[in-house]
Amino acid sequence: MRKQLYGFIGWGVLAGALLLAGCGKEPAVQTPAASPVRQIAVGVGSTFEPYAYIDANNQPAGYDAAVLKEIDSRLPQYEFQYQSIELKNLLLSIDAKKVLIATQQFEKNPAREAKYLFTNEGFANYDKRIVFAKGRTDLKTIDDLAGKRVGCSQGSNTAAILEKYNQQHDKKINIVYTSGGNGVVYDDLVNGRLDAGVMTRKTFHRNNEAFGGGLAINNESLFSESQAYFILSKKETQLRDDIDRVLREMKKDGTLSKLSYQYTNTDYSAE
Repeated sequence: MRKQLYGFIGWGVLAGALLLAGCGKEPAVQTPAASPVRQIAVGVGSTFEPYAYIDANNQPAGYDAAVLKEIDSRLPQYEFQYQSIELKNLLLSIDAKKVLIATQQFEKNPAREAKYLFTNEGFANYDKRIVFAKGRTDLKTIDDLAGKRVGCSQGSNTAAILEKYNQQHDKKINIVYTSGGNGVVYDDLVNGRLDAGVMTRKTFHRNNEAFGGGLAINNESLFSESQAYFILSKKETQLRDDIDRVLREMKKDGTLSKLSYQYTNTDYSAE
């Protein structure tokens, strides 16, 4: 009987000790699972130096790509994956859901805004002027281009403006869609195969210095006044807002200006 009593007492002491030991421990902290990183396919133009082109390693490069890479580095919830795409196929790639972001110094216009989402923040001045071979003095406005051969890239905002002009006027502009890069356009202008082109002042100076100085620019008026924006798939409002926030940060801390000077030798806000 005494052995049995001591047995009961022993079990009671052991149970109490275990209970006290359990009470002395802090509860285990549950570490929340990390949010998955979202992969974002990005299409970058392939022939428009220094903004969007293919480098010596066959990779997307240029100012546009550099800005997006900096944006990506500040948004840990995303991982941007880049591919080079010809301009005329960039927006088609968004339509086909092959990419969610497209870039080649895109400008806003009503037709594009109805179909795609633009960043609210621009990342480069994109005012454009009429350019032509040195010695010409007859090309100052879009009306002066009627009956003339004018080069532009298919799918560009310049093409959209020229096409709209032709829809609204009996005397048409002879639109020549070019695809050979800046050197080809330069040669076509100075050799008379094209009467005019449309460029930003930055692109004009770059091409003129690179290829021989044979072009002139209309300094009297703008062909169009605009900025460059990133284009996104229509439903990507959160992604757009995140990119806008970082672009504002980059403007404030000087990063956007630094990248602009690195690739274009001018500030992003300058014509």
